[in-house]
Amino acid sequence: MGWYRFTVGTLAVMIVLSGARSVAASEPLAKWFALQTCPALDRLYSKKEPPDVKTSMESLVVNLPNDVLSNQKMSVTVPWYVYDPKNGVALSHIGGDSDVVWTLRVVEGAPPTPLPHVDLSGAHTTSGLKLGASAASVVRMLGKPLVIHACGMDRYEYNDTKDPHAEPNDLDFTIRNGRVIEIVHTSWG
Repeated sequence: MGWYRFTVGTLAVMIVLSGARSVAASEPLAKWFALQTCPALDRLYSKKEPPDVKTSMESLVVNLPNDVLSNQKMSVTVPWYVYDPKNGVALSHIGGDSDVVWTLRVVEGAPPTPLPHVDLSGAHTTSGLKLGASAASVVRMLGKPLVIHACGMDRYEYNDTKDPHAEPNDLDFTIRNGRVIEIVHTSWG
């Protein structure tokens, strides 16, 4: 049953995100946001289910000011972004009430259009992993990941919970030069 939900959830998000990527691919914000990572990694989907985190549950914890959050439009096809110029980090959100993808990522330079400025320095996973953490610390904290390689980078993939009755969700880390440059948390339902 878990594999079925994982497969159905993965297919649903792939369909939503592939439409969003094709719409967003030509947008300057989407291009800017993607400069530091690998488009091939974003399009790779493993046929294997990622292992459960060895902690009880993990998610991405980001505190956004209410005045910023309340002005964002929820969409399953068009992401919204916020930017932390001091730390060179941006956050993207796509989805609605379900099938939500949060992406915290190192970015290069200022965005091509104005974005809300927020302090993302406190963003972390439930267990405290942050951008810049070593790949070894991710494995030490969460266990051995499913690893996907592309563009000289690695994507460490995990199921975000050990609970066999919970909906399987993804928690992924993009690693470049041994350091986390991106954290992606996907909630299927």
